[in-house]
Amino acid sequence: MGSKVAVLECQQYDKDVIKTVILRGFDFIGRPEVKNRRVLLKPNLLMPAEPHYAVTTHPALVEAVGEVLLDFGAKEVLIGDSPGNALSDIDNLYRRTGISSLAEKKGFKLVNFSKEGIVEVENPGGVVPTIPLSKVIKDVDYIVNLPKLKTHNFTLMTCAIKNTFGTIPGFNKSKFHSIAPSPREFSRLLVEIYRTVSPALNIVDAIEGMEGDGPSGGIPKRFNKVLMGYDGVAVDAIGGWMLGYTPDEIYTTRIAGEIGLGVSNLEDIELFGSKLQELFGSDVKKVTTVYNIMERISSPVLSLLSRRLVKLIKIYPEIDDTKCVRCEICLRSCPRGAISKAGDRMLIDYKKCISCYCCHELCPQRAIRIKKNRLADILWLARDSN
Repeated sequence: MGSKVAVLECQQYDKDVIKTVILRGFDFIGRPEVKNRRVLLKPNLLMPAEPHYAVTTHPALVEAVGEVLLDFGAKEVLIGDSPGNALSDIDNLYRRTGISSLAEKKGFKLVNFSKEGIVEVENPGGVVPTIPLSKVIKDVDYIVNLPKLKTHNFTLMTCAIKNTFGTIPGFNKSKFHSIAPSPREFSRLLVEIYRTVSPALNIVDAIEGMEGDGPSGGIPKRFNKVLMGYDGVAVDAIGGWMLGYTPDEIYTTRIAGEIGLGVSNLEDIELFGSKLQELFGSDVKKVTTVYNIMERISSPVLSLLSRRLVKLIKIYPEIDDTKCVRCEICLRSCPRGAISKAGDRMLIDYKKCISCYCCHELCPQRAIRIKKNRLADILWLARDSN
């Protein structure tokens, strides 16, 4: 059975224009049942960054969605997220991302996931036995997932499934990176979190996304699209395709499809507003990781040597001292305690580093870059030639 995904043209962050686009999308996927319900909007608010950096979900889209849902009879609209940096000032986060002003203007309620309490949800047979969600998730009637379409240095892409990671408050995010240190293990955990949160609707800000070293240090990329669908797995399959990936290349999409959380096969997804062949992101700058290098090299010899090669390939974070302001966000966010401060410098202990790139992701100064050794460069070229 297929799933419907609307991929609609939208070239500007104008609230009224976006509302028109969203209503057109609902004509295709069906209107949400939100009458007399408390609705939570969950944007991607990774860090306190102004909208023009394309790091966070644009406030114009959040405002448009909230207005439409109130028009449909929603009882109350709440907005909430938990930033990647557990010590981040949530008021500053909401202010700099433009969320505070729209909430005040529209009467939407802002919630702090970290201060609303935590509920431990059983996760039988999962990567972790229980998942600590913000209590808000269980207190609302309807969850609307509002991700930003971006590349991601660890999971290759962040979209619908990855965005639910923000429902995990506080330092649990870093703990989960330590528990699931590889992209495959961490992606399985993300799928389990998505399954537990179970957002009812997904609307993706792909008007301006990100390519390259996302989710925060990459380059803004205009896609001029809004994606909509009730099946977040299908939405991610299309989002990944727009970034130049097949569904099988994105662990979260592949795993979610395999366990039946949604449709990951592109041929089984019913599209509206765009044609599949026109959406493929052949020009999108991708991230480079050890794991996607090895998975895409088909040489039998390299396959036999893969375990040894993985140990020799180095794709690692490096601190640019000229940009670093010693704010220590990287130190506090590292799940393995691999970063320390020595005098006026921040140092990385590469014996402890698991290349999760949390430091790169959360650095507000973009002072941490991703470096590759020569072998990684050679194998990346070999991968492209296969």
